[in-house]
This record gives sequence, structure tokens and C-alpha cells, in this order.
Amino acid sequence: MPNTFKNKIILITGGSGGLATALIEELLTQGAKVAALDLNVEGLSTSDSLLPLTVDITDSLALENAVSKVIQAFGHIDILFNNAGITHLSTFKDTSAELFEKIMMVNFTASVNLTRLCLPYLEQTKGQIIAISSVAGFAPLFGRSAYSASKHAMTGFYHSLGSELHDQGVNILVVSPSFVKSRPELKAKVNAGASSPGAMKKNTNGEAISPSLAAKSILTAAKKRKRSLYLGKVSKIAYWLHSLAPTLYLKIMTKNAKTEFT
Repeated sequence: MPNTFKNKIILITGGSGGLATALIEELLTQGAKVAALDLNVEGLSTSDSLLPLTVDITDSLALENAVSKVIQAFGHIDILFNNAGITHLSTFKDTSAELFEKIMMVNFTASVNLTRLCLPYLEQTKGQIIAISSVAGFAPLFGRSAYSASKHAMTGFYHSLGSELHDQGVNILVVSPSFVKSRPELKAKVNAGASSPGAMKKNTNGEAISPSLAAKSILTAAKKRKRSLYLGKVSKIAYWLHSLAPTLYLKIMTKNAKTEFT
């Protein structure tokens, strides 16, 4: 397969996170140029091939300015990675309205706004959008109603948009990982507000995917211009079990998820 990413201009959100770091490393190795957006990009060094930009993606004006800087630096955009995301570990009654809205803004609304800004460039290049969703984007998840809502919205939006953009030659890949161990130094805490999706959880032993493996799998699917990627064995099992035996899936998922609250 030819080197799809050589000389491609990539924009990625959540650019300093574990998965993004692995993606950026792999993309730079393959000759791409990357603009990385995040609230904190201190760990990323500016070079001819890497443009770190500090930006709050929930700020529409800041997001517009960031895209303008990417165009000024690189001239166009070939691939947009909507990777930024936050989660929580709390039942709906213990999730404040402010936290629910924040999770929807970061995980869904910001990705829609950024897609709108980048779409004219992606149509010119017949490019690609890669949306990092979740198992929670197609199946229920106990204790993460806000996160699941944001990922269901993301999955539905990008699959629908993909049908609209097919004739324009723009591909959309929706990635649904189970658990990527992107922030092993963090521990998920019950009723403690927002956290990184990569924070370690009690019930992920033997199921965690390394950022490096996840990045390679995502880029392989992107090269093939797939529409969906169920990343990891757990994701694949969850997809089929929820599709064929939703009541059984709900029972197993709820039993496992409740252990995180004890």
C-alpha cells in the first residue's frame, strides 16, 4: 500500500493526549505535516512538520483563528482528526447540568464546529475526517450517560455526513474503541467531574489497548478509507452482542460497569 500520509496536512484535536501523541509520531514518521490543537501543548515542539496550537475548542472564535493559522502555515487540510474528548464517572442524577453540557460541547459540538470550518478545504483535497467515538457511541454505558450521549451524537452525525460527502470524494471514518490506555497515570474517580477517557478504570484489566497499537490500527483503516472501525476485541464483541442480543449485552455491561462504583 502506498504511503498515504506523505506530505499530507493533518489537523488533530486533543493533540497532547496519549492517543494523539502516538498518532502524531506515526504520521510524522510517514512524512505528514501535523497541526495539533489542545488546551496545553507544552509537550509538543514546533518544527517544519509540527504546529502545536493552544486553543479551547469550545470557543468558536478561537477555533476559527486556529484553522486560519493552519492554513497560513500549510496552505490546505487533507485530514481532520476529531480526537479531543472528556468523560465522567457518575450516574445521571449525580451529573450536574454544567458537566453534562461541557461534555457535549467538547465531545460533540466542538467537533461539528471544526468540521464546518475545515470542510471547504477537505472538499478541495477530497480528504478525510476521522472521528474518534467509542463503544458508548453505539451501545449504552452505565454511569456515563453524558459521555454516551455525546458519542452517540458524534457517531450519528459523522455517518450521516459521510453519506452526504461520498459524491464529493470525502471519506469519513468513525472509530469506536473500547478502552485505550492513553492516561495510565490517572485514575477514574466516581462523582469527580470530567476526566480523560484514558484514565484507568477498575474493569479494564486485560482489555486496554496501547496508544501505539490503536494509532497503527486507525491509520491502517484510514489508508483503506473505511467507514467504521471497531477497535479492539471488546469493541467488536460489544457491537455484535448489542446488535444480536441487546438484553444480554445490557445485563453484562451493567454488571461490569457497576464495579467501578464500589
